Amino acid sequence: MDYEEDQLIGQTRLCQLEELASDRWLLHHQAVVQLSLKAVSQTAQLREETVYTKLMEAEKVSLLVYDAILIEIWREEILPHLLKTESSLSPLMIYSVLYHEGAVISLLELLLYHSAACEALGDSIVDLIDYCHRTLLRSASSSSRNHPSLADSPILKHLDVSHLEANIAIRCIAILRFLAGHADNLSEIVTSRMLTTTDVPLLAVQLLMDQQPWIRRIKRSSDDESGSRNNVEEDDDDDGEMFEIYDNGEWRRCSHDEASGSSIGGQIHPVAAHLWLLLLSLLMSPVAPRKYELNDFRCQQLLKLRSSLNSYVIDQIPPLAEFEQWLVQISVVGAHQVWRHSGSTQQKPFILELVAEMRQLLLKQLAVKWTTILDGQRQFLSDESPETVHRLAAIYDPEHLETTFNHCTASRDEPTTSAAEEAQITSRQISVNATCTLCSKQALHRCSRCRRQHYCSKECQVADWPNHKSDCKPALKPLTRREGGHLNLLVQH
Repeated sequence: MDYEEDQLIGQTRLCQLEELASDRWLLHHQAVVQLSLKAVSQTAQLREETVYTKLMEAEKVSLLVYDAILIEIWREEILPHLLKTESSLSPLMIYSVLYHEGAVISLLELLLYHSAACEALGDSIVDLIDYCHRTLLRSASSSSRNHPSLADSPILKHLDVSHLEANIAIRCIAILRFLAGHADNLSEIVTSRMLTTTDVPLLAVQLLMDQQPWIRRIKRSSDDESGSRNNVEEDDDDDGEMFEIYDNGEWRRCSHDEASGSSIGGQIHPVAAHLWLLLLSLLMSPVAPRKYELNDFRCQQLLKLRSSLNSYVIDQIPPLAEFEQWLVQISVVGAHQVWRHSGSTQQKPFILELVAEMRQLLLKQLAVKWTTILDGQRQFLSDESPETVHRLAAIYDPEHLETTFNHCTASRDEPTTSAAEEAQITSRQISVNATCTLCSKQALHRCSRCRRQHYCSKECQVADWPNHKSDCKPALKPLTRREGGHLNLLVQH
């Protein structure tokens, strides 16, 4: 409901590194996760995108970029150190922080489909481009079987961390594609950043032709081997691995033949389509002849695309016909002749390049407060008290929570199953014994803000809101301090 979205947006705030996994951060995390779910629901059901509208009105789009970079630094700098030195960390608390990054990127993907949201990013658009570039580089390098991963940690080995990482990488592709598609409404600095500083075209070629992030290999378990030995022989490769394909936001098992192609049901895979459109938007833009130098190495890499640009692909993305002709011209007359007719010989304009400040300022803050941040993270990430479990149960789906706890407690010396079961039983009692505040029928829902008032339907909740409004308090104590610009706060710290 609209008033619930207002409350959730009001709970989002700028958090510092030392606050991750704390009570204050959990309130912010709850708001971001629920806003992301609401935005996905509105988009899937083709309803009015009120989450997008209200986030734009509240000017919170750039805050999401800051959130993503905050978790990235925590994941790269703080978490590996704690995993090496601490054995009492809670897998569930760690997973909640990692999940937050996925929720933020999912929300950004939905928002940046709109050109106005891209414009609302302001200077933080440079930070977002660099973040997406780093994420995709990490995804490409992690395809190596010898590359270390968080999933290899004994504490996290039962959690599907690789699933989160793959989802984030795929959504970063969509974000870059939207930014490139809206480049006409943005500063030329944005296109220049993707063409020169990060060289997104070459990265897109590597992902499209070599890495294919929408396909992943997983090791076959003993259950899989015994249960499907007779009918999945064609699904395995020589190393006894299985293939999964990214399909409509989920990973499903697929055959080797399907994994070797790039289609679902006779269509180009959506992630592959994003990469093709990203290349088309960048290299066919008026800025490209002045900003993208086609040296021999770049030409050699781009010409690899010709093998995949067949009539089957062009029929589904007709603008690629012009791109195919451009590649043919490069192979025949050379890059210099191709760019000449586009005005590449003109004098290049002088453009000031923006600096991605968020990551630099956060790393500087981390260096100054390293000991304090580590001590706080040890305390927060080791918390498995029933109170914390109940707070997380209010954020996640109970079935997901139960599955997560079963995996977490399987490898712990001191099991926490009792706390998880207590949270699950509480959730079941709510759905069985609670009655609607307004009509006394069996309640199937409850207020997402205070988690205390129960209702049988949306209509009863709306009707009772005038009475409930004064008593509705957040499940976690909200903050009263108003945040200003994220860069100003970082400088102060």
